[in-house]
Amino acid sequence: MQQHIESLQKLQTVDLRIRELTEGLERYPNEIDDLKKDLLEKEESINLKETTLSELRTQRDGLESSLSSNQESIKKSEERLFAIKTHKEYEALQKEITDTRKENLEIEDRTISVMAEIEETEAALSEEKENYATLKNQYAEQIAEKEKKIEELEISRKPAEKEKSEILSTIDPKILPLYERIFKRNGRALALAENEKCTSCNMNIPPQLYNEILKQTKLVQCPSCKKILYTKS
Repeated sequence: MQQHIESLQKLQTVDLRIRELTEGLERYPNEIDDLKKDLLEKEESINLKETTLSELRTQRDGLESSLSSNQESIKKSEERLFAIKTHKEYEALQKEITDTRKENLEIEDRTISVMAEIEETEAALSEEKENYATLKNQYAEQIAEKEKKIEELEISRKPAEKEKSEILSTIDPKILPLYERIFKRNGRALALAENEKCTSCNMNIPPQLYNEILKQTKLVQCPSCKKILYTKS
């Protein structure tokens, strides 16, 4: 029975190492994906600001064009005032000039507002691009490190799996299912029994059961955590 326990201890050691390697092989790709996703979101934010800035500039150009056109219209209307002979026509043209000037004031107000938005968006975009460039370099280093770790883990997993296969060939097939069931459920399958206590769950072991562990005539499970118990040889 001592030989079975020693084989199970070796199996648990390699299983814990394989689990650690497997967790790393699952975790690092996810972390890389998260970094790439974060960069993509920041790229989309920059693209959105660039689109907004382009629309604002187009809006500003349109307002400036309208203002220029209105000013030209006012100039021509004022020149026509001197050629008008009837009072009615004079008043109509004067009203047109007044309305156009009023419209220009509104255009100027909107232009000022749009230019303020442009300035604010340009500043935010510049800062965001600078932060993105710094972050992109940092993430590139982190991604390279994680890819290297993945490669190292892949290399380490093969000999660990080979070692496990060799250990499995030495274990009685009758006790293997019990080990695998406990390991899957509890994360570990074996626990040290010492001073009539299970060192895993810290529960007391009945004296008769503890004697059976010491005798090593059969596999004994902890009454509480169900792990296979062993003592120091």
